[in-house]
Amino acid sequence: MEVPYRLKKAFLNLLLTISSIYFYTVRFCFWFVNHFFRERVYVTPPTDRLLMISASQAVRMIAKKEISSTALVESYIRRIEQVNNTINAVVVKCFESARQLANEVDTFYALADEEDIQKQLQEKPLFGVPFTMKDALEVENEIITCGIFNRKDVKCDRTAEAILRLKAAGGILLAVTNVPEVCMWVESVNTVYGRSKNPYDARRMTGGSSGGEGALLGAAGSVIGVGSDIGGSIRMPAFFNGIFGLKPTPGVIPLIGHVPEPTGYKTHMLRIGPMCRFAEDLPLMLRIMAGENARSLNLHEPVEGRKLKIYYMEGITGSPIIQPLEDEMRYALKRAVNFLERKYDIVAQRIELPSAKHVMEYFTLSMHEDTTDPAFNKLMLCTKGTKGEVNCYTELFKYLTGNSIHTLSGIIAGIIDSRDPPFSASHTKDLLYKRDRLKRQVKELLGNDGILLFPSWPCTAMFHNEPILAPFNFCYTALWNVLSVPVVQCPLGLDSRGLPLGVQVIGNQYTDRNLIAIAQVLEEGFNGWTPAGPL
Repeated sequence: MEVPYRLKKAFLNLLLTISSIYFYTVRFCFWFVNHFFRERVYVTPPTDRLLMISASQAVRMIAKKEISSTALVESYIRRIEQVNNTINAVVVKCFESARQLANEVDTFYALADEEDIQKQLQEKPLFGVPFTMKDALEVENEIITCGIFNRKDVKCDRTAEAILRLKAAGGILLAVTNVPEVCMWVESVNTVYGRSKNPYDARRMTGGSSGGEGALLGAAGSVIGVGSDIGGSIRMPAFFNGIFGLKPTPGVIPLIGHVPEPTGYKTHMLRIGPMCRFAEDLPLMLRIMAGENARSLNLHEPVEGRKLKIYYMEGITGSPIIQPLEDEMRYALKRAVNFLERKYDIVAQRIELPSAKHVMEYFTLSMHEDTTDPAFNKLMLCTKGTKGEVNCYTELFKYLTGNSIHTLSGIIAGIIDSRDPPFSASHTKDLLYKRDRLKRQVKELLGNDGILLFPSWPCTAMFHNEPILAPFNFCYTALWNVLSVPVVQCPLGLDSRGLPLGVQVIGNQYTDRNLIAIAQVLEEGFNGWTPAGPL
């Protein structure tokens, strides 16, 4: 007997009401404990002027001998030493090699004439500028753990292609930053290096999995960085730490050297991309890391804002497992929409994508589709020559007794994940149809000149451990990995608690230049990255 539609709707509304009460209760409890029993600690704004210029500016200033590469590198080394005790973001320091490379840059400029300088800048557009990267991209002769305890003594025998390209462009690797275990959680915490903390409030999360990178950039401990994103791992940390982060078009930046390397549909979801404090550095980094593929993005072509079609969504509705959108997040979204409407004298259109409420099922299916990756509990033993798997039930008992080398989030992921199909054959077929239909719907809606503004998350940065009780909030970012479209995360100032606000801007594949143009415009309107400060 079929259940009447009105009864179904009433039951769903009841579920949504119960879930809303649950989420607000969780938020209140964590706020109460942290507000009354733990003091807010934040990173003070930088006073060194060299920390307040973009990478693009730094390249020009070094070439004109207005500053030296050595001075820039030393400024960032001092800043890292100043802030890292608070945020625990840097896990590998490459300071001595960075100093040596900076000295070589300065020596070149001391001897070169104007013609040599211009030729060098064409070949090396990042010449003399330091950068940082997350602990999930291989670097030869460095320990890259991906947050996995069993990799803590393993040195890499190659360098990821994206990092090779940045180095070939004259970039100087300064440090490697923290990630969650196997890069699969929204908090950057592992048993190798511990927990990274938010520079705006050290009681709160940095995001994951590029959380250490986001925190370091937000604390002005780096000017540009490299992250990766399979479910929001660039955009969540960019949002929580008040910076820019771009998940580019699939296939533009190679994934060679990522730990772990993806297979199957994951190759359409996982992206390596730039993270930075200044929007003008997005196209610079994207061109370098994309190499020859950058031609397909037409990054040099101007974007006519008045000809763009602007859409916006007020989050994911109708799903009881995802926290409702908080008022300050909705207000930030509407401010961004209103600003673009005034800027370009156009009218934005609000849309709904009802099938987006199934995003968690789409994501789970997509992570398993055509993959040959090991199960999560095998990745937890990810060292060369290692066989077997982690018994996560045993590890859960060890964790409760304080004896596990794994994190609670990693153990839970290992229990949940398997290589068995997550759904029945008929349900899988239905989900694939719905997912691919949603992809076509978004593609046809946006075309080559459409952008979609979407909330970064249901709320601003949560307190540490709070995401365990709201584990599906990442669906706000994961939706766009499932649909394989480029997205840029943009800061929109700070909220009433001094925490970063932001918005995601989504476009069709190969329209990254539209997203970058909007990021630069929003930076003008909302002042971009804003250092932490007193309330």
